[in-house]
Amino acid sequence: MERKAKRERSTTETAAAPVQKLSHALVELFRSKIASGELKPGDTLLPEAELLQQLHVSRPTLRQALRVLESESLIQLGRGARSGATVLRPSIEAAAQYGALYLATQGATLAEIHQVRTLLEPPLAALIARRARTDTSAVASLQECVRIQQEALQRGDYVAAASAVNEFHGRLERLSENRALGMFAGMLNDIAVNVYPQIPLASSNAKDRRHIWRRSEESTEAHAKLVVLIAAGKADAAEKFWRSYMLDTADFMEKNGLATLRVVAPQTNFGTQQGVFGSRNPGAVRLRSS
Repeated sequence: MERKAKRERSTTETAAAPVQKLSHALVELFRSKIASGELKPGDTLLPEAELLQQLHVSRPTLRQALRVLESESLIQLGRGARSGATVLRPSIEAAAQYGALYLATQGATLAEIHQVRTLLEPPLAALIARRARTDTSAVASLQECVRIQQEALQRGDYVAAASAVNEFHGRLERLSENRALGMFAGMLNDIAVNVYPQIPLASSNAKDRRHIWRRSEESTEAHAKLVVLIAAGKADAAEKFWRSYMLDTADFMEKNGLATLRVVAPQTNFGTQQGVFGSRNPGAVRLRSS
């Protein structure tokens, strides 16, 4: 009986392997059509029965592929087999979840995130300052973030203030208008979003905690000063001031035990399927509802 059970298990695993391999290929097909714009955000995929006819695959294979795409936030599955899935816009948040998971498993720290920001942000501050007079929306966005920080401090909500500090860095990075840099900066911001709220609570010592809280107030003051320099179009002064501030903050983190705060893994399940479409011709397959 044991030998028979092993044979049955082997047969099941062998049958599952082609299904899994083909589902990987389907995932790649859908990804490529989303990337090329053939499938656009808001498009509705064909109902399950029609997709099965178009793709010539089994129902388990198709459903496995669609579940992976949903886990990657590329589609939203409809209710029931008759309603097609909706195509979603690829998001920085989804990419950041993978990045955060990787950094968390590697033991990445707040100091490392801050080091990257120190390299990026001073020249970005200068870039924003140079176009401040023609792009007032950038200044308004940063001013709003400073206001949120100030209001959080007035309430004594230092966790919210720390989160707003991270958001200020994120906005500064996203305002570059460089899409590649914007994606990277957005990922960095979303990865850091779970680290910064740890800062006000990093110490159990009341005196040390008050010292950290005071630094939050100084950070808000520094952010406000940077916005003034940017709004005035003082690019060189903005870059110099922000580099000095970021280096000073790195020193503060090191001295107060904040540099070693760890990146936190996101509480989300990920699809990590990869594959190729083999001998099929994916270009001729219709996936979208008319």
